[in-house]
Amino acid sequence: MGPITLILACLAVLSWGAMAALALRYRGQSRALAAITVQRDRALSAELASTRLLRLSAGELRETAMTLLGHTDKLRAQECGPASSHVTAIAAVTARVLSLADDLQDSAVPGAETRVIRDEPLGVGPLLRDAIAAVSATLDPSRRHWRVAPELLELAVVADRRALSQVLLRVLGNAARFTRDEDWIDLALERHEDSVGLVVADEGAGLAAMAGSLEPAPGNSRGIGLGLSLARVLMEAHGGTLTIETAARIGTRVTLSFPLERVPAQQFAA
Repeated sequence: MGPITLILACLAVLSWGAMAALALRYRGQSRALAAITVQRDRALSAELASTRLLRLSAGELRETAMTLLGHTDKLRAQECGPASSHVTAIAAVTARVLSLADDLQDSAVPGAETRVIRDEPLGVGPLLRDAIAAVSATLDPSRRHWRVAPELLELAVVADRRALSQVLLRVLGNAARFTRDEDWIDLALERHEDSVGLVVADEGAGLAAMAGSLEPAPGNSRGIGLGLSLARVLMEAHGGTLTIETAARIGTRVTLSFPLERVPAQQFAA
C-alpha cells in the first residue's frame, strides 16, 4: 500500500469516526429535545387546567357574593339601630369578596389576540333579556329596575354568541353591583359615524367612590378590575371597545362600541 493510499485510508477512518461521534451527539440532543418538549406540553396542560379552575372559582365566588350583596342591600334599606351596623359590616365584607373575585378573574384573562371568535348574526334583545334575568336572580331579594330602549331590542350584530353573552353579564352585573335596591339602570343605543354603541348607565355613586379612576393605559385591559376585564378583552376580540365614564353623585356609564362592519347596513340606516 502506497503512502497516498495509506493517508486516504486514515482520513476515511477519521471521517467515519467523526461522523459516528456527530451521529451519537445528534441522537443524544434529539432525545433531550424530545424530553423537554414532553415537559413543556405537560406544563402547558397543567397551566391551562389551573387557569380554567381559577376562572370557574372566580365566577362561583362572584355569583355567591352577588347573592349575598342582594340580601344585605335589602336589609340595609329596612334595618335601623344597632342591627344596621352589622348589615353595613356584612356589606363591606361582601364588597371585599367581590374585589377578590375580580382580582382572580383578572389574573386568568388571556389577551384578545388569543380569542377564537365564531361569528354569527345575533339579535341583541334576547341576549339582553337573558343577561338581565341572570343578574336579577343573583340579587334576589334585592332588585334593580331595568329601562331598555326599544331600538336596542331590535338591534342585530355579527358576533360570537357566548362571548357577547359574557360581555352583557359582566357589564350588567357590574351596574347592579354598584347601585342599590330599587335603583334604575338604563340601557340605550347610540349611533356614530363608524360604530354603534350599547350604553349601560346608572345613577349609583358606589363605583366612583370605591374605584376612583378606572381607565388603564390605552390598549391595556389589565387593572380595570370590577369584573370588566374579560368584557373588555372580548370586545377587543370583536374589534370593538369598552369604555367607562364615572363621576361621584352622577353615576356610571359603560359603553360597548361595535365597529360598523359588525352591524347589518339596514340596522344602521334605520
